[in-house]
Amino acid sequence: MAISELAGNIAKMRYIQLLVLWMSLVSAAHAQLCEHSTQLYCQIPVATRAAFPGTQGNPAAAFNSGFATQLALLPLVSSASGSVPFLDRSLGIYISSDNLGPIFTERARSVGKHKLFLAFTYQRFRFNSIDGTNLGAVPFVFQAQPGSDKTASIYVQQTDQIDIKLDQYAALATYGLDDKTDISVVVPFERVSLGVLTNGTQYITFGSRTATVPFSQYVPGSAGGIGDVLVNAKRLLRKGERSDFGAGMVVRFPTGDALNYLGSGAYGFNPYAVFSYQARVSPHVKLGYQFNTTTVLNRSLVSGEPLGLPGGLQYDIGADASVYKKIITAAADLLGNYVVNAPVLIPGTVPIQGFNRFNLNEPTLIPRTSSYTLDQLSLGVKFKPTAHLFFYGNVLIQLNNVGLRSNPVPLVGISYKL
Repeated sequence: MAISELAGNIAKMRYIQLLVLWMSLVSAAHAQLCEHSTQLYCQIPVATRAAFPGTQGNPAAAFNSGFATQLALLPLVSSASGSVPFLDRSLGIYISSDNLGPIFTERARSVGKHKLFLAFTYQRFRFNSIDGTNLGAVPFVFQAQPGSDKTASIYVQQTDQIDIKLDQYAALATYGLDDKTDISVVVPFERVSLGVLTNGTQYITFGSRTATVPFSQYVPGSAGGIGDVLVNAKRLLRKGERSDFGAGMVVRFPTGDALNYLGSGAYGFNPYAVFSYQARVSPHVKLGYQFNTTTVLNRSLVSGEPLGLPGGLQYDIGADASVYKKIITAAADLLGNYVVNAPVLIPGTVPIQGFNRFNLNEPTLIPRTSSYTLDQLSLGVKFKPTAHLFFYGNVLIQLNNVGLRSNPVPLVGISYKL
């Protein structure tokens, strides 16, 4: 081998080594941009390197707003306290209803004057996709411009395995102020774990020269604590022999640590109306609208300023029916949400400039804003072994592949009425 050729190869190797070192320094620096780098909201941007200085079209940030939206939509156990009395006009007396009430949907009637209803539940969420893309193979391509050197550019191409788990414990207390009004407080406790495995390549152009640097990184994290506390005030407006109509308001307080996915980071206001009918098969309908304030988890991809958490129309319809005497009730509900102007990730492709001779046109997810309908089917059973004690189990199944989607969600709970 000629001396000049050997010298050229040595120079090329040194050049690539300098590029790799330079990229390592930038990788270390970009983590500092995430102010709370030990918190979960930084895990995906750090693992995917989407927090590079000058990142354009950052798709990883949309995960934060997607998770915040999902946290605000998690259904919690209702304050329906089991069988309620109704007037049998043929007998001229009050008798108890055959069934024990719904599990998630509110019932128009209150728990009763100075009555106290207590409940504790557990739900397990295992998320599997976001906006139709499997979390086990999430493609990302984006451009970064390190430093002030405008002659250098970096394209990052990768496939990520994202594992998100949420365990939710919730304590509920409902107190009847009078025969028609009750107040409920729901305090959730969350345990969130997040793991991101990234395998990708950095495509670097520096003047007329190019280089590729493969990388692999795993970033795990977990957090636990109190979630967003909810207060529900409900009033029975019309009481019939068997049919009832009521209205109420649920207020969500951002008490959970949003940067660790324990809360939505936004106040929420959900006025609603509910109709219910008491019989052996008891239908019920609830309509509401969710309003939210701004949250740190939903930021503009252009300015980085916090945006409002997406809200929208909520509609719940279902029925509960006695299946064995008055001690076992089956409940089924369709829990629906029409989410307005929510951040979504749409599959697309991005050409990697400077490497077009290799015909690089890589799949990625592209941040967009869209409205969508999220429907969930709730199927459960209530059991009353004694006059005041209730046990229940439920499974929640998301019917359409939108938002941050979970595997079927099991629920178990216990409640007591004083």
